[in-house]
Amino acid sequence: MRILALIIGIMLVAAGGAAAIDTPRQAGPPATLELLDGIPYTGIIQNKTRYEVSIPSDNSGATLVIPPYGWIEYTIWTHQHDVAAYHDGDPFYCLKLIANPQAYAFKCKKYDFMAEIVKAEPAGQSAGKYKPMKKRKRVVKKESQG
Repeated sequence: MRILALIIGIMLVAAGGAAAIDTPRQAGPPATLELLDGIPYTGIIQNKTRYEVSIPSDNSGATLVIPPYGWIEYTIWTHQHDVAAYHDGDPFYCLKLIANPQAYAFKCKKYDFMAEIVKAEPAGQSAGKYKPMKKRKRVVKKESQG
């Protein structure tokens, strides 16, 4: 019985190997990047604001939180992808991610894309951090009569 199972197993393996040899293989990379969709592209998203920002994850449906002045690794599954960043539940920043495989170096690793979240400060705060001081008014005391 064991010998019969061994012979059938060898025949199945040989048939599978012959079928794999008969199929043609592509030589070189595909002509367009649209053919590469479906493979994961990993990149870096940096938060250069003083706010905690959250980004929805496409894989699990969870929300990823980026701390102020921090960064995370993010994975996309298409060559181009749009991501909205939220602060306190409101849309805060829009990212347009375009992947170039192994094109960006960050912390001794190669990544496919890199994006920064940068929000301009309001005009009143960017002009100066402090208000100019008011000049002291001199108060002249009236002399009492008496």
